[in-house]
Amino acid sequence: MPSKPHFLRKAAVAAGLFSILLSVGVHAEPAPEVAAVMDRVVERMYQTLTIDELAALDNESVWTFITPEERAVLATKYWTFEVNVPVVVSVMRHNEQAAAPFWLVEAGFQKTPLTVRNEHNTYEVWQKRFDAGPVELGINGFDKHRPHYFVAVGPQRTGTPLRVTRLMPAGYSKGLMCTGALTYHDWTELVLEDVPAELTGHVLLTTVRGRAREAHLIGAFRQTPYPASGRPDHLALTWSADPATTQTIQWRTNAAVESGVVQYRLRHAPDGAPWQSVNAERAVIKDRLLANDPVCHRFTTTLTGLQPGTAYVYRAGNPAADTWSDEAEFITAPASPSAFTFVFMGDTHRSPQWGEMLGTAFTRHPETAFYLLGGDLVGTGLYRDDWDQFFAVSTSVFRQRPVMPCLGNHDDQDGLGAGMYLELFGLPRNAPDGIEPERMYSFEYGNALFLILDIAAPLETQAAWMEARLADSSATWKFAMVHFPPYAPSEDYPRMRAVWGPVFDTYHVDMVFSGHVHHYLRSKPMRDGKPAASPAEGTIYLVSVGIPSRDWSGGGPEYADVIFSGPALYQTLRIDGNTLELRAFSADGQERDRLTIAK
Repeated sequence: MPSKPHFLRKAAVAAGLFSILLSVGVHAEPAPEVAAVMDRVVERMYQTLTIDELAALDNESVWTFITPEERAVLATKYWTFEVNVPVVVSVMRHNEQAAAPFWLVEAGFQKTPLTVRNEHNTYEVWQKRFDAGPVELGINGFDKHRPHYFVAVGPQRTGTPLRVTRLMPAGYSKGLMCTGALTYHDWTELVLEDVPAELTGHVLLTTVRGRAREAHLIGAFRQTPYPASGRPDHLALTWSADPATTQTIQWRTNAAVESGVVQYRLRHAPDGAPWQSVNAERAVIKDRLLANDPVCHRFTTTLTGLQPGTAYVYRAGNPAADTWSDEAEFITAPASPSAFTFVFMGDTHRSPQWGEMLGTAFTRHPETAFYLLGGDLVGTGLYRDDWDQFFAVSTSVFRQRPVMPCLGNHDDQDGLGAGMYLELFGLPRNAPDGIEPERMYSFEYGNALFLILDIAAPLETQAAWMEARLADSSATWKFAMVHFPPYAPSEDYPRMRAVWGPVFDTYHVDMVFSGHVHHYLRSKPMRDGKPAASPAEGTIYLVSVGIPSRDWSGGGPEYADVIFSGPALYQTLRIDGNTLELRAFSADGQERDRLTIAK
């Protein structure tokens, strides 16, 4: 089921803060000293505890693995800043958290009668006076409790100019305590509704919902059913450059394998023809809480100088160890536009059932040139075992045909970034300035332009980037893909429509692909927020889901041409010159929707 989206819907109160927050970014690096402590603690636990004992950890048993010096780090180096005048620091702690952070009382904080509320939660207010200088705060706890605490800082003498500086983590934002202020800067629809007068106007330090994961130990340890080995696996094709002359290839091994190579040659090369070899770059993928396989290596390389419209065979491995993957093939894009088919799939959530449907779609439509995935590829993008399952159920297809994904809220979760997603997929690095490369990108295939967008990046920045790409493109067909749907009755995104709609209208983007809401929707052609007379005059918004959907019992809004729920779906889109044919299929092969557009 999709989690509640973290921005765009209730933007009326927070709209003024929205662009400010996004300009500084919503992601921040973990506290380094705390991270180092937790690495050591986890390593000690692995040395002495069984899997069952790791699963049984509680607050009392955790402390047996932590030294007094490390306890001090956990109490003081998690959230720090400096103030120029004496202040009162208020810690807003969720009143349903089972145990208060251990350091609150130890550091001299006192619980007050004050409370702070937002739409969903009530927070106790703990306070302490500090002199001018550093302020040091500790972890949220050893569980994964959400909502995380947040902080307000006010001068002890009313009217004294206050400066809060040297904030660590540096990526977190500052605001003012008041009704309508944001609680977490990765969820801008969740605003404060009840702020005591004593705290109104204080400097507000927000965080992200998922920060408690930095010290998560209780109920934290997992196992992957697909541990890495010395043999390359989880092969996947993407494009990071021109699909006609390049091919990006990535795969996984265990941490003992230090180097990787791709060997390739023409599919129809004579027997005994030599392989060409290209070295790969290695990334270390760490998930310290993955008890049976906490570290693996991901290798990526891009083959260049390939012949357009040509089939190649390849294998990945290590020549020194003579360890190789099975051979697979890829086909480069034609040099000039010709008919081609691609497949779009919505939320996949690393489901084995989705994997089966993917294989079925490939068998039924072997002509498919590539696959678009509309986000929420996994359940929790911070967990490598989720990604292990994603590739385990999909690599039989994606080792033969490229996959081009976009980020969903489950892939970039809890405001903690999309580090694993970005390491696992080699994608075009043509995002606009200020946006982390590969979070959004564009590519062209044949006579079509594809704009892959980021749900967590500023809408205005993306609109300007899209406009530049569209204005510079001579493509016949223009598509965009973003996880949150601009049009969907179960989730409403008026700001996305307001900011992006004029761009889609001006440059006639033919279709926008989305997921997230777990049902199927094909809109009427839309222009200026209203149904247009034909696809030649408006953009069609397509929403789908790659797993069984939620029940949809509501009626269709005026913009809906087709809307239904029930089966998992995939969509084939065949482009032949000025004609596009869309067909939506359920896993059993039943055609559920069809549309033909002719230009």
